Order: sequence, then C-alpha cells, then structure tokens
Amino acid sequence: MKKTDHYSVKSTEFGASIKDVDTTGRIVCGFYNAYNFLDSSNDVLLMGCAKKSIKERGPLSDATAKIKHCLNHELDVTKMPGKIITLEEREIDGITGIYFETRMSNTTLGNDTLKNYLEGVYDNHSIGFRYVNVNIIERESTKAWDGIVSLLMNPKQAEGINTMYAIKEIQLYEGSTVAFGCNSLTPYLGVKSGNPDSYKMALMSRINTFEQTLKSGTQSDDMMELISLQSLQLKQMMSELCDLIPAKEIKNDLGYDALKEINKFSLK
Repeated sequence: MKKTDHYSVKSTEFGASIKDVDTTGRIVCGFYNAYNFLDSSNDVLLMGCAKKSIKERGPLSDATAKIKHCLNHELDVTKMPGKIITLEEREIDGITGIYFETRMSNTTLGNDTLKNYLEGVYDNHSIGFRYVNVNIIERESTKAWDGIVSLLMNPKQAEGINTMYAIKEIQLYEGSTVAFGCNSLTPYLGVKSGNPDSYKMALMSRINTFEQTLKSGTQSDDMMELISLQSLQLKQMMSELCDLIPAKEIKNDLGYDALKEINKFSLK
C-alpha cells in the first residue's frame, strides 16, 4: 500500500525540530524529519533515504524546480515563506535527519512566519514525499529486526509491535512548517468539522481552482512543477477520503473532467 501512495506527508514526532532562528540573517534552521525514529505509522526513515532527491533537486542542484519550503504543504508560490539555502542529511546533538536552513523572505508572509517561529507558534515540521523503496521488517526475522531496533532513537516503541517499515528511499518534494503534526493530507483541506460532506466540498473547490489554473496555460516551468505536485496531493486526498465517503459518491460528485486535466500533469 505504501508504494501506491501518490503524495504522503510525515511530521516530526521526536520533539522540537527547530535548532536555531537567526533574526539578523532571517534564517531558520532545523530538521524536517528525523531518521532512525519509529513513528506512529511504524515507519523508520533510514540514513540515505533522501540523498538522491537532495542531489537531484536540492538547493545546490541544477534543477529548475527545486525542493520547496512550504507552509502546511501548500504548493502555491504566493504562500511560500522563504527559500531553502541548505538541505542535507546531517547529525546534530544526537539527531540524524533531513536538515534544512531556510532564509525567510522579506514579505508579509515571510515576516509573519519568522515571528511565529520566535514566539513558538510554529514548532514542528513535516515532509511531503512519495515512498520509493520500503522494506517490511517482521519481528520473526530476528537478525533484521534487531538490526533496525539497534538504530532506533526510541527502541521501546518497538516492544509492542510485530512489523516495521524500513524506508530506504523517498522522493522528497517539500518540507513544511506546520503548527501541529499530521500524517494525513485531508486536514490540510481546511475542514474542521470532519464531516465527509464538508471534506467533499473542500476538495471540489480545490479541484475547480486547479482546473482554472491549468486552462490559463501561461505558467513557468517552476509553476508547472508545483501544479504537478498539487495533482499528486489531490489524488492522495481522494484516496484518503475513500475511507470517509463511499466511492460511488466520490465518482458522481467530484467530476472526472477535472481529474482528467489533473492526470495530465502528474509526476511519474
């Protein structure tokens, strides 16, 4: 199932992920996510899992569309608080993971984001990614199980489970500043009630807006990359909503003409 995810999100669960906030340089430093941590999904991100993505689309790459720093996984250039200047796998104070340094823009959004970091409003981060290489580790496989447990920051978490997922490679799309941790995209539809109909209306609204953007056909390469990522998000949201809404209702109400347009711009 993990290999079929279009666009997954995963938040830090190991405590504060912010290492420093430099107001003079307007730079925020921290970890988007930690390695060797058994999270609530029984996933363990392993060292090297983001290396390929960072090399190909990190701030030092020649890629046109680089990995972005977002707010709440919002893939809109007008809602991005700053630009990543450093992105690498690094170990600091016993924590190994996806380390970032982002320079906040001198805009209203950038200034507000910087203030929110300083005041502790923003104290967590999350990644937007796709699973590429996942190994299922069963407790019965004693050697493999013990090998992963020996790496864990929180080995006691493994005592009550029989299966772990060792994540050897991910395709990293973005790192987000978030006010709370979440491993699902549907809350980012902005629906507080949790009512399936409300989720459905929010998703329909996002698809309609997205369809209008595609029809304009005047976007830059960088914007088209963001549109492609947004299409993966929408597909994943629909997949998650299947647990809340009968499949027949989704097909009848969400409109497949819009989805056909979305499919044209999906990353492979």
